Amino acid sequence: MATLTAWNKKDIKTIIESKKFDYEYYTSENPDVETSGLDPIVHYVLFGYKENKNPNENFNTKIYYNLYKNTLGNGENPFAHYLRNNENLHFFEKGLLQEYSYHSITLALNRLKNYPFFNADDYLNMNGDVASTTLSPLRHALLYGIGEGRDIFSKRSIAHALGVECRKPVQYEISTKSLRKPAPKTIGVFHHSEGNSFIKEISECLNDYLNESGLNSRLLTEKTNVQDAPDLCIFCAPHEFFFLSGSEPWKKDEIIRNAIMFNTEQPQTLWFTRGIIYIFMSAGVMDLCYQNLKSFSDVGLPVFHFDPPVEMQDCLLTSSDRKHPLFRVLPEGAQKNSSPFRPFHERSIDVSFFGNASRKREKFFSRSASFFSDYQTFFYYRKAEGPLPASGVYDILSRLPRYVSENSKISLNIHRDDNSFFEWHRIVKQGMASGSIVVTEECFPHPLYKEGTHFLAETPRHMPNLIEWLIRSEEGQEKAAEIQENIINTLEDDDLFQSKSRDVKNYIATVWSTLK
Repeated sequence: MATLTAWNKKDIKTIIESKKFDYEYYTSENPDVETSGLDPIVHYVLFGYKENKNPNENFNTKIYYNLYKNTLGNGENPFAHYLRNNENLHFFEKGLLQEYSYHSITLALNRLKNYPFFNADDYLNMNGDVASTTLSPLRHALLYGIGEGRDIFSKRSIAHALGVECRKPVQYEISTKSLRKPAPKTIGVFHHSEGNSFIKEISECLNDYLNESGLNSRLLTEKTNVQDAPDLCIFCAPHEFFFLSGSEPWKKDEIIRNAIMFNTEQPQTLWFTRGIIYIFMSAGVMDLCYQNLKSFSDVGLPVFHFDPPVEMQDCLLTSSDRKHPLFRVLPEGAQKNSSPFRPFHERSIDVSFFGNASRKREKFFSRSASFFSDYQTFFYYRKAEGPLPASGVYDILSRLPRYVSENSKISLNIHRDDNSFFEWHRIVKQGMASGSIVVTEECFPHPLYKEGTHFLAETPRHMPNLIEWLIRSEEGQEKAAEIQENIINTLEDDDLFQSKSRDVKNYIATVWSTLK
């Protein structure tokens, strides 16, 4: 039977009264405790701390002991000393997140713990070696797993969570009220100058959206001097911004926890996982995918669905664009000019597509090559080794897709993989706003844009049949004209524009009020 000293008894009393000893955590992490016959707190006070066992997930015995061993009383337990002297401080392993505060890491841990896409058992199954560490799967995932490029979220958990959301009916309702809350005087929309041209375009769109809503926003990059930081920072594509060189000055605790993160990636990707740390440390999150919002709101993040109405206006190319090989291969009619209001039957390109290579797309285009050879097509399809930069030889790609779509009867959308996200940029900004008829694979339901009304959906196998019907049948051309009219009516709707402006302004004011 264990003999307790006066120090032991004092320490046990302090720990019991604190109510900060996690019995379930301690026994699950240390199965031998149950066979010892001792109360878990007694075991920790007598033996556990000497074996570097931890009393809960937020206290690291070894770190605290090494820091305070010279001030501990003879036989005094480290956790009891902490409770009596340093309870306002945090002492746990930071892993690969050394530059961030305990407060921010704890916030991220709590959010990851309640995040619907994360499951501790799944993490262990995908990363068997983690079972041999002293960290819980949750902590290992955040502190090491993400930085090491491990699989954090199982595709099964993602599919289940998104599947539940996709079964719910969604319908956009015009908003009429503006919140009476102050907004930040200055806002900065950040993208990385060496990042993907798609991200730069999305950032420009968000910046315009904010300014048109009456907010004072500027487009900024990692090269902006931190001393000139705006009141509120919005970081587009955190998976890219914080991982490319030059962004180090912006990886500051006080900046990230007071910022909004704009997620542009799908949850099943490595890029999404990389950005999740910054999302969970932030003040709010924007997302292109409506169904993603629930998972973020479940962990306490203020969320906003990014889908501003896009202006239908002629795409203007530069004089150097018109000398580019990609322009010179366009049909003669498409080289003259473009207009999103050009009728379906007057467009000189039958079908267009812009996108990076993937196994799924390769299968589609290989199988359909013979069919498309009978049509006037423009397919920009390439294998990307990294971000497609928005400058240099690729600069034209920030304008050409829109221009080509304005000359295309049909804009194709073949998903990168088997996940059916509603790809706002490809469908709305590049396709609909160009007056082109979007033919896409089945997509997640969208609150505003509806299949059969604003675009058409079909399986890849049967897309050729739909394309042929649209282009070569009278009935198909009538349907195309109907969709084109619906698109124009929606994107030119002033009430919708005003409503969307209120939406984003109300969201910014809501986040700003939590920071103030």
